[in-house]
Amino acid sequence: PPPVAKPPPRAAPPVAKAAPPPAVPTVAPAPLKAPDAVPLDKPPEAEKEVVAAAPMAVGGTGTLVPGGVVGGTGSGEGMAIGGGRAQPINLPETGTPPEPLSANLIPEYPSDARSKGLEGLVILKGVVEVDGRVTGLKVMRGDEPFASAALAAVRTWRFKPAVVSGQPTAVFRIFKVPFRLKS
Repeated sequence: PPPVAKPPPRAAPPVAKAAPPPAVPTVAPAPLKAPDAVPLDKPPEAEKEVVAAAPMAVGGTGTLVPGGVVGGTGSGEGMAIGGGRAQPINLPETGTPPEPLSANLIPEYPSDARSKGLEGLVILKGVVEVDGRVTGLKVMRGDEPFASAALAAVRTWRFKPAVVSGQPTAVFRIFKVPFRLKS
């Protein structure tokens, strides 16, 4: 049989090129000019006086306490009567930081770490209370056996308390306890 003739290949339909989007005209903003004089008339939106709500203390209820004094007495009587304990604060710049007593002992260097020639630094966070005791210690950084030795020592430390507005105050404190071998 004679070979069958193949039809000629079809040309792909021409693809229409998309026209570029029309150029958006750019308009330069008008230059800013400082006012020459302060206007004496109020703008229309200032005609209505709006008073913002007074802020409420964090954790407060916004209700008055029977027998309470607005603004407080400033003497701390409420805490003594209520039986509560003042919460520690971060020491403000105007406060006097707690001062360690000279009787505070340095931590005992762990003997196994000394024999291995290990050194370390332990960073603790705690509270120096109004009576100078250290409470609420947490290890922020440091490895064993140094962390245990640092905790044991710092728990025994005593301080002259921080003073804020003339009153002894419980404050948060960071304790850095280095363990270095002397050469």
